Amino acid sequence: MYRFDLKKERRFQQNKMAHSLKIFCDFDGTVAVNDVGRRFFETFGNEEIPKIIENLYKGIITPRECYNREFAALHGLTLATFEEFVRKQAIDPHFREFVEFCRERKIDCWILSDGFDFYIERILARFELKDVPFFSNHLVYSIRRDSDELLVEPQFPFTDSECDRCANCKRNHMLTLSGDDDIIVYVGDGISDRCPVRYADIVFAKEELVKYCQEENITYFEYRTFREVINRLTELLGRKRLKKRWEAEVCRRDVFVQG
Repeated sequence: MYRFDLKKERRFQQNKMAHSLKIFCDFDGTVAVNDVGRRFFETFGNEEIPKIIENLYKGIITPRECYNREFAALHGLTLATFEEFVRKQAIDPHFREFVEFCRERKIDCWILSDGFDFYIERILARFELKDVPFFSNHLVYSIRRDSDELLVEPQFPFTDSECDRCANCKRNHMLTLSGDDDIIVYVGDGISDRCPVRYADIVFAKEELVKYCQEENITYFEYRTFREVINRLTELLGRKRLKKRWEAEVCRRDVFVQG
């Protein structure tokens, strides 16, 4: 459980007058310990799944094409087997503490996922976090008349008309939910986080995202759990003034100029 330090809280309130933080977190491999989407298709998909994922990483197909092919390759998926799968998924042991940290300080926080609400909402509810706002792809399902197998159809309500690198455009959510004076914080780990970190002032990265930030010369803080994110944010908020990342400001400005 997070506990306030009065001196740190006063410094935070002074800093908040200068800038407001907006925090965005990836879900698979970030909030959730595992890449739930990948494990879902590995569990319920056929032998085509590895090749489909390989083609995605090679840039041969887009994320939306990847998802459509993966869902077409599913077999043996029922509500019962899916619920059993969800019960096995864990979240970062310090994410609930992180949510409390943000709420106590009135810091807005959202989950942005290139995965699907079908499992995200169930996992959040299981850990009593269903009121944490999130944006993701959508899944429509029905049950076959002749069996209990699920028929599923992926939908992508948050695509970008000019970019197909992600099925759910995290960049657009970040820019829509943030103001000119806000400091944007992003926490992630994988391929769908490569775009949004370019527009974030403060980046927390682990695993594959660390390598990408190093290659692209993006300043980042490496983390393993949300406990380290809390510690670093506490330190940053104790400073007199937070600074925006110049490269991120330029990227955000370019989006609005082009629009």
